[in-house]
Amino acid sequence: MSTSLLYHAFGVQGYKYVNTRYKEGAVIFTIEQDQMNLRCARCHSRLVIRRGQIWRKFRTVPMGSRTVWIRLGIQRVHCMLCCLTRQVKISLADPRRSYTRAFERYALELSRHMTIKDVARHFGVSWDVVKEIHGFGSTNA
Repeated sequence: MSTSLLYHAFGVQGYKYVNTRYKEGAVIFTIEQDQMNLRCARCHSRLVIRRGQIWRKFRTVPMGSRTVWIRLGIQRVHCMLCCLTRQVKISLADPRRSYTRAFERYALELSRHMTIKDVARHFGVSWDVVKEIHGFGSTNA
């Protein structure tokens, strides 16, 4: 597996491939952010001090019938300029989402040809997730 394949297959860019695990029929790719490119989420300054990280998993486009997850350690940083401690912004998913932008685009493409219920069944997610992506969720009302 290479960083290039993650970019071309799943739209992941700006991250480095670490490893692949297989668990309960799913594929889990672990990636990491380049520590040299950490910036403050508010003022975009590079003058930051790392303050730990949290691990998150994001659902992405499936490979055949296998669920694919991307596991990423999201760094918290303290900015020396604006004196705030926040998580860095990530480029592969929108804030407060558990799926990647590639997953979102694929769900929208499928919803042009299938019902929301069928798309949800295909992905193995709740109907509400696809409804939210489709634009009828409460966040877009």
